[in-house]
Amino acid sequence: MSTINRRTLIKASPLAVAGAGAMLASQGSAEAKQAGPAKRRDRYGDWSAVTYLPLVSQKQYKENEKAVRAKPYAAHLDADLSVPSLAAAKIASGPLDPSQVLTPSAENLNRLIDPAYKTPDNGYAVLGDQMAYAQSRIVMPNVTTEMFKWWFTWHPIEKERYMLWFPQSHIDNSVEDPARLANSALSYEKRLFGNPNRIQEWIGPTRLDSIIHFTDPGELGFDTDKLRRLGFTASASGVCYATPMPDIPFTLMVHVARDTKAGMELLSRYWIGSHPDLARFHNAEKAPDMLRHIGFNEQVAELTAYEMSVHDLTEWNHLARILPALHKAFS
Repeated sequence: MSTINRRTLIKASPLAVAGAGAMLASQGSAEAKQAGPAKRRDRYGDWSAVTYLPLVSQKQYKENEKAVRAKPYAAHLDADLSVPSLAAAKIASGPLDPSQVLTPSAENLNRLIDPAYKTPDNGYAVLGDQMAYAQSRIVMPNVTTEMFKWWFTWHPIEKERYMLWFPQSHIDNSVEDPARLANSALSYEKRLFGNPNRIQEWIGPTRLDSIIHFTDPGELGFDTDKLRRLGFTASASGVCYATPMPDIPFTLMVHVARDTKAGMELLSRYWIGSHPDLARFHNAEKAPDMLRHIGFNEQVAELTAYEMSVHDLTEWNHLARILPALHKAFS
């Protein structure tokens, strides 16, 4: 197959020159031959080593490596990143066709999980002039929804655990009530939902400081009976707020998962910015002015959408690789 390199990605998205374009080396390249664990082929085809990261991420890894060094899980900090080559090529080919993109309505949340709905597994787009959009479907061999739930109640307790997930991009993570999150006598939902989670990470060259309010998917617009019927037994979905303006929603984030014979299937969507379909969330009408104030325009939305798609592809595939061993050792 052809090489996925920096030139390919910059051609597909000129804004990548500004920062995050992931440089992915194909299996036949010299870089991939040196990439060790990242070089592989499985039932999903070729995998490509992520060989380019923004300078801020390179520096972040050095800091994270020092921070994790004294932790009992230090051996699980793995700098080798790899992603399915076909998924990377899809992102590199440019934005999705508008017909392949869902707006953040409650109706579309339920369309997302409908078996009849077909769309590319990975991609990005811009909706209007103030919304970045990214989508993914990732199958995680040897991972289960129980592992997924464990991860979301375990990693926010210490920021160093969060660093394991994406060692070059994750900076800090904290939760409002860590005691409730750690209380194994409670259900997953009672531990995570309504327990705000502040995250700090690099999305390409941009530092994100956000508060995630994980919540019951029914409160976001999902038909919970339909979720159960279709086997989706785990969710880490919610509404996100910028830390400096914690009362104005600016992102709807969806992660719903189910167990399959091939491994856990994870459907993810990110609607970042302002859109009329977010009006069902309190104070959403204030988002357009907030976004204009910080200079969030169509060009910024395009870069954000592209970078979020690359980030999502990288972090979830990396978690799929490290989670089984982490779960076995620390659950």
